[in-house]
Amino acid sequence: MIDYIKGYIVEKGIDYVVIETLGIGFKIIVPRSTLSQLTNTSEIIKLYTYMHVKEDGFQLYGFLTINEVEIFKKLIAVNGVGPKAAVSILSTISIESFYDAIRNSDSKAIEKSPGIGKKTAQRIILELKDKLTFTHDVKLDDSSNDVVDALLSLGYTKQESMKALEGVDCSNLESALKEALKKLMK
Repeated sequence: MIDYIKGYIVEKGIDYVVIETLGIGFKIIVPRSTLSQLTNTSEIIKLYTYMHVKEDGFQLYGFLTINEVEIFKKLIAVNGVGPKAAVSILSTISIESFYDAIRNSDSKAIEKSPGIGKKTAQRIILELKDKLTFTHDVKLDDSSNDVVDALLSLGYTKQESMKALEGVDCSNLESALKEALKKLMK
């Protein structure tokens, strides 16, 4: 409903900011990782938002990047994980570490978040392992995109293509394509 809010920070709390835009102050719950990057009040910022609607009202949650919002949405879709727990996870663990924890089934990394126990951490890993694409390992520049496009035209999925490009030097299209195909043929 509200994709983002752009305005001045007029107040910062322990887990929230108030952003004024068009004369309206929006109280937005944010992870500590976001709060630590918002240095000054009276600074214009843009926060991507998620509006959580519940019986007694609604609450806005804000994030600096679209990727954080998407992970937040995936977390709250996990049975037993609400917005408060999702913010706790995003406050405790970086996005990169979160992806690593999911990929490596490292429930201990997720358990470090306040309010997240062993069973919840394991459920998060189980439910999100197939829903997250681990593309952050590959920096996509123009040459990498060319290799991915070539692999897609050969019938491979984007996720398979990205995984095959991990650790591959994509500066030479032909050799990168050969290396990626070798990985895919194994």
